[in-house]
Amino acid sequence: MDPLVTRTLGSRIRAVADWMVDAPRATTALSLLRAVIGVVSAALYIRQYAGRSTFFGPDGVYGLEGIRDYTAGIGTWSLYAASESAVFFEVVFHIGLVVALLVTLGVGGRPVLAAHYVLLWSLYMANPAFMDGGDALAASAVLFLLLTRCYSAFTIVKGRRNREAGPFASVLNNTGLLLLVTQVTVVYLMAGLYKVQGELWQDGTALYYILNVPEFFLPGITPLLVQSDWLMVIGAYVTVLTSVFFPVLVFFRAGRPVAVTAMLTFHLAIALLMGLTSFALVMAAFDLLFVNAHVVGLQRRARSLWDGAAARISARLQREGHSAESA
Repeated sequence: MDPLVTRTLGSRIRAVADWMVDAPRATTALSLLRAVIGVVSAALYIRQYAGRSTFFGPDGVYGLEGIRDYTAGIGTWSLYAASESAVFFEVVFHIGLVVALLVTLGVGGRPVLAAHYVLLWSLYMANPAFMDGGDALAASAVLFLLLTRCYSAFTIVKGRRNREAGPFASVLNNTGLLLLVTQVTVVYLMAGLYKVQGELWQDGTALYYILNVPEFFLPGITPLLVQSDWLMVIGAYVTVLTSVFFPVLVFFRAGRPVAVTAMLTFHLAIALLMGLTSFALVMAAFDLLFVNAHVVGLQRRARSLWDGAAARISARLQREGHSAESA
């Protein structure tokens, strides 16, 4: 082998090794992803709380035998298939809700996060009709997050923010990060390539038909959008091109903000026009893994605004207290 090629290859390998070992990467963005998954999961529990027995219980839509047959058929499991007891169901469901809230707040570390995966997957398998692409992605993301320092930010436990990481912890964190970004990149690429093969995406009419589906129809807004042929065609082509070229853009540092901004806009539209809020939030949190520096900046600005508002409220309460004492 050419000596120049050997030296270049050796230099690249050392650079990758140093990147993996030197420090845990993107811990703020990883923490945001953990918090978003907690929020989305807690929202699912709360949203279905009134109908929990009907949708997930042993005497509900699927029923105990239905849950057992479904999980056995696809080779998986669910805690809700373990017992026909209504009390057992209520205990598992409420523990799942509490654990989801703890994950959101950044409490409990990896043990609580692991428990959240078990409880969340069990809930999905008790009624898979509630699952969408975002739910499946969130569940698998939790497994990768277990490798990372995703409790370094967006947590009410202050002591965790200042803990130093050794080489082993750095390697684990960065391995989890690489798995997560690879996962979302493959999702975008495969989705884009799948759309390219579709006739409706090729002729630019796919968005028109999607937005006219009754479940996604938004009165007052959808009719205004779909009556513009050029907007539907441009939107369809931009959607395909953004998905296909996302892996290329994020490979280069300069292209990452462009790719992430495009996908954030896309997911905002999905949330507003199609009502797929949970899916959009999870995917947006995945996108932000590529721009951790921007996430850190936004977090600092948000914290500064919060601290300033808290200081002003405290000062105002003190002035009112002094005025009351004087009177």
